[in-house]
Amino acid sequence: MEAESKMSVAHAPTRPASSGMTAGAPRPIALRTATVTPARPLELDTVASLWQQALDSAQRALSADAGVLPAKEIAHRQRDLTRERQDVAEMLASLAQVTRIHPAPWLSPIPVTTELLGLPSGTRACLFDLDGVLTDSGLLHAWAWGEVFDDFLLRLSEKTGWHFIPFDRVADYRAFIDGRRRLDAVHVFLGSRGIRLPEGRAEDTVGADTAYGLARRKGEMIERELHRRRVSAVAGARRYLEATGHAGLGRAVISASQSTLAMLERSGLASLVEARIDADVIREDGLRSPPSPDLVLAACRRLGVSPSEAVSFSHSPVGVAAAHRSGLFVIGVGDEAQAELLALYGAKHSVASLGELLDRRLRSA
Repeated sequence: MEAESKMSVAHAPTRPASSGMTAGAPRPIALRTATVTPARPLELDTVASLWQQALDSAQRALSADAGVLPAKEIAHRQRDLTRERQDVAEMLASLAQVTRIHPAPWLSPIPVTTELLGLPSGTRACLFDLDGVLTDSGLLHAWAWGEVFDDFLLRLSEKTGWHFIPFDRVADYRAFIDGRRRLDAVHVFLGSRGIRLPEGRAEDTVGADTAYGLARRKGEMIERELHRRRVSAVAGARRYLEATGHAGLGRAVISASQSTLAMLERSGLASLVEARIDADVIREDGLRSPPSPDLVLAACRRLGVSPSEAVSFSHSPVGVAAAHRSGLFVIGVGDEAQAELLALYGAKHSVASLGELLDRRLRSA
């Protein structure tokens, strides 16, 4: 929370005891110290969702009155409501232009329901993987892990004479890294090569050949590259997040990354989620990595819903397995080859992107 800053305002001097001021001269005004709270950056996504929910409630009320009010009155009120939707959408677009907010918030021309989102009735919350579902940040993570592991494996091969096999930034990342905490990822991947690395200590430097040392090295690479590389939202992700918010559903992001918030901010999605389960939460709450259900259940608790009321969107087998074990309805996100694999782990069905789930009227609006 931003701290309040005190602005000191000069005080006018008080009238001296033996005043030489002429009669009728204005008396000095005593000014008080003013407390000024710094303005927060304008955020229109929440405003748009609140408008959407208010307008949709008005539409439901009007539909309920269809059998009570005369047809002419209903038609008149419907025209007014349609005009109000258009006015609000134009107002939000103008405000976004003036304040240089891009992209401008979206308002649906029709009420947003779980059916139009491709979700089961009774859904109250959605849980999203960050990498591969909402953003393309997985590419950056895979690159950083490749740099760390290749350096380690090359030095190990020179020392032992073992054949150097580089880290596969697609196959190895998906199989051993994706969705896991850094320390777990180090042990799981190196274990697949028959290599046991000491755990080390949390204060190990980037030069230490320990699990903590490699994890720290990877973290520093991500922080450095985030200032040079762009992280983008996956096609259709922003519109789907907006639509779920307009429907009044809770939204949480699940990622083992320590840079989850930075990734969301750089992709323009930070204002579209209410909860994050990331590396900080995992460490503070002692949560286990997928396929343990810990992260999924923690997200449900933060959104105040039971697992049966939530839907999980995951692109990794361990993520799907964790959500399935927790009792969530699971939708896989990936290509055809991934879809077959995710189905084996419990995905009810899969889509190439979140946008495919949206009713065409929401996609084209």
